[in-house]
Amino acid sequence: MNAMTSSQSELDAYIRGQEKRLAERTPQLPFEPAEYARRMTELRSRMARQGIDILILSSPDGMCWLHGYDARWYRSHSSTRFPPTQCTIVHLDHDRAYLIETPEHEQLAHLTSHATTFRGVPGTGIGGEITLEDFVSFLAEELAAHGRPNATVGVERWSSVPNPAVQTAVEATLTSHGYRMVDGTAAVRAARRLKSAAEIAVIERAQAACDTGIRELRRRVRVGMTELEAWSVYMSAVIAAGGEPSAMHETIAAGAPMPMLHGSSSRRPFRHGDHFHTDVAAAVHRYHARATRPFHFGEPPRELAALARIVAGAHDVLTATARPGLPFRTLNRALREYYADAGVTADGWAGGYELGVSFPPDWVGEFCWSSTDRETDEVIENGLVTNFESCAFVAMVDTVVFDDDGARLLSSLPRELLIVGDDGRGGTR
Repeated sequence: MNAMTSSQSELDAYIRGQEKRLAERTPQLPFEPAEYARRMTELRSRMARQGIDILILSSPDGMCWLHGYDARWYRSHSSTRFPPTQCTIVHLDHDRAYLIETPEHEQLAHLTSHATTFRGVPGTGIGGEITLEDFVSFLAEELAAHGRPNATVGVERWSSVPNPAVQTAVEATLTSHGYRMVDGTAAVRAARRLKSAAEIAVIERAQAACDTGIRELRRRVRVGMTELEAWSVYMSAVIAAGGEPSAMHETIAAGAPMPMLHGSSSRRPFRHGDHFHTDVAAAVHRYHARATRPFHFGEPPRELAALARIVAGAHDVLTATARPGLPFRTLNRALREYYADAGVTADGWAGGYELGVSFPPDWVGEFCWSSTDRETDEVIENGLVTNFESCAFVAMVDTVVFDDDGARLLSSLPRELLIVGDDGRGGTR
């Protein structure tokens, strides 16, 4: 044996030693145990209201919210050889959370999750992989061992995880074992809707990172820079400020807000006279904050500047009107009247959607509100966090926390059209 080779026993010893080091690493969860206990209590309360005895929590964001588990692969769109095989079982009768996953993710669960019990699914497929049959059989055995017979079982039918093939197999198998299957999506999402002080503090950190990214872009953006290069400037500053990528691509794109805000940044270079939007977000511990600002290279058209002032003014209507207990329809009416007075009745719109934990590829919460909704019975609640989108061709977006003082906007960015020198240099005129 030469110096470049090692015996099998040496390699085995090295591997076991590294595994031991990983097992001894201290978990670093974003919240204290009491916060996770509060969430479990709230979720079980929602289950009781909806008559759910056992809840199979399968959405990545739902599991992360409940006990912290954070991975980057949930097999939602993988080969059929790799079906989604993770979920969390919550029982109405007790506060233990059972995280079911592949055995290879046990250490990841240890480091990122406050779940009480880890259950690794034994696999019988090629290379020990877990088959669909392995997963659904194991799930049925777990429910039989720890739950009530003939219980009502809730599943997240509005989650993309598991995919429809796996969800169908899970429900068919559990139904054949005597369980009554219902949609438990509403219980999970209702439990998450209002944010604790600890959650809001994390969202505030995400907002600070988001603002930092836009400020750095404002300083460095140039004519000739591509949209993707601008995105890179934004993301680098976000990460340096303690933020993370969001669940959706952070779009920086030239042109009219729609459809460009729902497109991806491209290799198109910015040109003299362009206007563009930073329709971006940043996350901390998967909690999101939003900000959108319009930019223009050089002296803007008078109409564009006027539209920017109009959409900025809607934020003042929000903060002057909103308070806990106020029906959203009252706030919606105030915003409609504002846009009508500004002369953009057809094009003016404001509203938002709940912000919170989110994983790729999409959304960040259940609750939505809109200035066009005249009939809603929803009321503003303390602890609700949404974005606030004000749009009239131009778009400006902030993050708003509804609390005892009313509506608190988190972004410290100026609400105005941001002008970049027409000579191509970053910064404002």
